Amino acid sequence: MGKTIINIAVIGGGLGGLATAIALRRAGHNVTVYEGADELAEVGAGIQVPPNTSRLLDAYGLFDRFAKKVVWPANINMRRYSSGEVIGPTPLKPKMQELYGYPYWLIHRADYQRLLFDAAVEAGAHVILGARVNGVDDSTITVHLENGKVEKFDLIIGADGIRSNVRLAVMPNEEVLPRVSTNCAYRATVPAAKMRADPKVSFLMDDPNSNCWIGYRRHIMAYPIRNGELYNLVMSHPGAAAVGRWNEPGNLEEMKTHYRHFDPTIRRVLDKVDGCLKWTLADLPVLSNWVSPSGRICLIGDAAHAMLPYLAQGAAQAVEDGATLGELLTDIKSVDEIPALLGLYEKIRRPRCEIIQKGAYENGDIWHMPDGETQVQRDLGMKGQLPAGAKNPNQWGDGNFQPWLFGHNAITEARKRLGEFRKGSEQNGTEVARL
Repeated sequence: MGKTIINIAVIGGGLGGLATAIALRRAGHNVTVYEGADELAEVGAGIQVPPNTSRLLDAYGLFDRFAKKVVWPANINMRRYSSGEVIGPTPLKPKMQELYGYPYWLIHRADYQRLLFDAAVEAGAHVILGARVNGVDDSTITVHLENGKVEKFDLIIGADGIRSNVRLAVMPNEEVLPRVSTNCAYRATVPAAKMRADPKVSFLMDDPNSNCWIGYRRHIMAYPIRNGELYNLVMSHPGAAAVGRWNEPGNLEEMKTHYRHFDPTIRRVLDKVDGCLKWTLADLPVLSNWVSPSGRICLIGDAAHAMLPYLAQGAAQAVEDGATLGELLTDIKSVDEIPALLGLYEKIRRPRCEIIQKGAYENGDIWHMPDGETQVQRDLGMKGQLPAGAKNPNQWGDGNFQPWLFGHNAITEARKRLGEFRKGSEQNGTEVARL
């Protein structure tokens, strides 16, 4: 039996949805992306692109396009909040390429989305903006649009975020609510001209590190983006905002008050901020399943495993989800195979995503310790003064966790697991579709 081309709907045109569309088009399938926004509108400024993502972008032929838009940071520097002392450096350039074959990048979210959008359209995906989805039906595998249209597909993928509408069809008997953190975050950018005009902070633009000042219940992650045109700031602090919203205006004086005890250098940067956005930090509980009862609807990204941003892996894991689906569906023989292949997708992806989700949550506790003996021991550990066999509290720098995280190749892993799956099916004398 030859390959079957299937019709796939992706609900959500964010980073994960568009990356998934690229992977599925490369697999030869018909792909329609429904995005509710009337125009591309990624906000939030900077985002990190780790090696486990840049290798997938290279596989899609996008490496050179991204290389023109990114900053290549030298290190991730964990810093003492009050003094700016570097307590936990993680070398990135050229170390990531030497170890894992691919770089660690920093990019503006809007540039990231535009690059993926253009690549998805060029690959032949039908991306529809202003297409608001009321719901999907698992019994008919249909997408119900706000304008009254009902569209039928062979497979529906929910890439619609932490407040996923598609998740209602995947888990019809469960109400899943985001787990709201005690922290929310401000996002802001400072133009390079402002940064360079102040000799006390201009070095932050000339030495493009990703810097993270960590203190009690608060941290500031900061780095240059857009080829050094902007300095990006993400500031976690105690508070609340609307879940799933990225564009709630923040109060500048309140923002500065939260960090009044921080390193004078970063406070000088905050004084240059003209406006900021505020959003709550939330993740999801571990879901009982990612695939619907029919086996023809599944979840990816934040819809399946929303995580706190403290490992900078949320978008990376969504891209890995899409790469996995693309590989598993490359040689599908019949639409009847979809349920078994989606079951394999969940089996492959769930353990990894749950470990990373847990690690991100733990980083919140590690970074936000109060001053005291435990914090002193953490700082010594981040500096490498660890007992034999102890885990580095800087998870990015841990000798076991880092290669597992950054060295992962979602495409080759899916290819290997699919081969094992099909081989097992043949040995058992069964077809994939009946497993």
